[in-house]
Amino acid sequence: MLRSMRTIPWFEHKTAVHCSPDARLAVTALWMDSREFTWVRACRLAEVLLHCGCPQPVFVAEFCGEACPMSRLRIVFSVGGMHGGGAERQLVSILKHLDRQKFDPRLYLIYRTGDLLSEVPPDVPITAFEERYTGSRRPRILMHRRRVADMASFLAETQADISYDRTFLMTLIAAEAAQRVHVPNVSTIVTHPSIGFPAVAGRHQWLKRRILNRLYRRSSAVLANSQGAADDATSFYRLPDGTVQVMPNGIDVERIRELAEQPVSDDWWNSSGTDRPVIRLVTAGRLGELKGFHLLIQAVERLRHDLPDLCLRLAILGEGDWRDRLQKQIQQAGLNESVRLIGFRHDAPAWYASADLFVLPSLLEGMPNVLLESLICGTPVVSADCPSGPRELLQDERFGTLCPINDSTALATAIRQVLTSSDLGKAQVTKAAAWIQEQYDVHVIVRRLEQLFTTIAARRRTTSA
Repeated sequence: MLRSMRTIPWFEHKTAVHCSPDARLAVTALWMDSREFTWVRACRLAEVLLHCGCPQPVFVAEFCGEACPMSRLRIVFSVGGMHGGGAERQLVSILKHLDRQKFDPRLYLIYRTGDLLSEVPPDVPITAFEERYTGSRRPRILMHRRRVADMASFLAETQADISYDRTFLMTLIAAEAAQRVHVPNVSTIVTHPSIGFPAVAGRHQWLKRRILNRLYRRSSAVLANSQGAADDATSFYRLPDGTVQVMPNGIDVERIRELAEQPVSDDWWNSSGTDRPVIRLVTAGRLGELKGFHLLIQAVERLRHDLPDLCLRLAILGEGDWRDRLQKQIQQAGLNESVRLIGFRHDAPAWYASADLFVLPSLLEGMPNVLLESLICGTPVVSADCPSGPRELLQDERFGTLCPINDSTALATAIRQVLTSSDLGKAQVTKAAAWIQEQYDVHVIVRRLEQLFTTIAARRRTTSA
């Protein structure tokens, strides 16, 4: 039983002055029409006040003698695992900065694995399919259906308001599950699908492509982290124009600068150990073919001969399936003292800041956060000119140097150009800092994402009503 009309906020809150008398009468009638407080009624009250011009009303009711806040939007975020890739890093950043007064985030994984698990905020509950599912793992062909069924059950159990997934492999599970239980879903495309999809989609690609076409068309929103990725996805999946919206990755500028000030505790990286000037190169990403680290190792081998007066060191940050293959390449080229596989590092910005140059040799990118992070650290960048991502971020070489993809000779030439012309790199870095903070600061991007969530939830309430 509602005990007091004082529980309606505009009796005591300063936003009351923005409500018209008609709005007060309408809300009073709607409120007193029920003897119980329900979330549905709270949402209807919110809609009335918003329609009458009240700014963002928040309702509190006394039900059974206890204060009950109007429920926050429950968002279930999902990805395969929390490995150290850009998609996972971006998910952690969103979870850290999402407004907890408005949103209740949950994290659903297929596998509870990855170096970034420790960076998930402690107030975000983590659920993994591999822990929830206790049935048979055979035949393997049925595992996809089981994952979809389990996530659908999880969304229903948690009464999720919105499902948000990153990477097309997770979209195949999360979007299917959400649409099955009528939960609005937001799916994010993080790479150029015409290149990235064939490389990792595995078997039955034609079928997966058709399924993704259906899922994207039925999604509440489809996002891409760059304009190039959005355009390519529209063409590759044969989607209507305007289906894919651009939502760039956010960069935690303040946190990156804090980490950049920390010293790197690595003797090989820090020592001079030679009478020649030491030039430190750094790169980062998942150790796999599409990241192009094998090309960068070839470029360093060439530069050692072209620049004999310099002592070159290349630090490769990250983990992945290609570690052994890259280590073998380093040994065969006699670069054991010049190139090191450092592994995953939580203090990556400190490595960027202490380097003379950051190099991105990728064959494919969506929106490479590492370029922006390096520029924020004050380090010049050289990047392969992927089909989308780097050119868009670097504004056609305004903020960095581009070179053709899949070409170790061109990569070596671009590195040599920046190293032998220090003014070029410094000028690019100086121009970049303010622009990055204005366009890509995580607070700006997360506020945009929150507004999207709020709009989708409001649309769902209106449709339900």
